[in-house]
Amino acid sequence: MSVMATKKQRSRRAKTFRHDYALVQYDEEGNEVEVSASELRGSSPEEKEQPKAAGKDGGKAAAKPAGRGAPQPPSWERALKRGGLTGLGLALLIVLLVHGPIILAVIYGVLFIPLTYWMDKLAYRWYEKRQAAAGSPAKPAKKR
Repeated sequence: MSVMATKKQRSRRAKTFRHDYALVQYDEEGNEVEVSASELRGSSPEEKEQPKAAGKDGGKAAAKPAGRGAPQPPSWERALKRGGLTGLGLALLIVLLVHGPIILAVIYGVLFIPLTYWMDKLAYRWYEKRQAAAGSPAKPAKKR
C-alpha cells in the first residue's frame, strides 16, 4: 500500500529540483570543469582544489548560510535603538488605532527601552551559562 504525498510535501520536494547547481573546479586556463561528487570523495584534500557551487548566478561561489551567532553583551545604546523604535511603533498604534491618551502611549513607548535591555541581558546570561556547561572558554555569568 503506497501513501501519496501531500501537496505541501510535493511542492517542497519540487523546490529542490528547481535550483540548478554543479560542483566545478577551474583548470589551468581558468575554465570551469564540472566535478562529480564521487571524484571529490575519492581525492584527498591536498590533491583537489576547492570546488565552487556554480548555479544561475554565473559561477559565483554560493554564499554561506547565515546562522545565529553568539548574542552580544547588553548595551543601553542598542536597547535605546531597538526599544525606542518598538516603543514608537506601539505608541503610534495606541494613538491611531485605539485612540488612547497620548501620555499613556508615551509611557508605554519609554518602558520598552529598559525592557529591551533586560531581554538582551537575559539572553546573554543564558548564552554564557550554556557555554560554561559545554566547557567552552567563555566566562560564566556574574551573579547579581
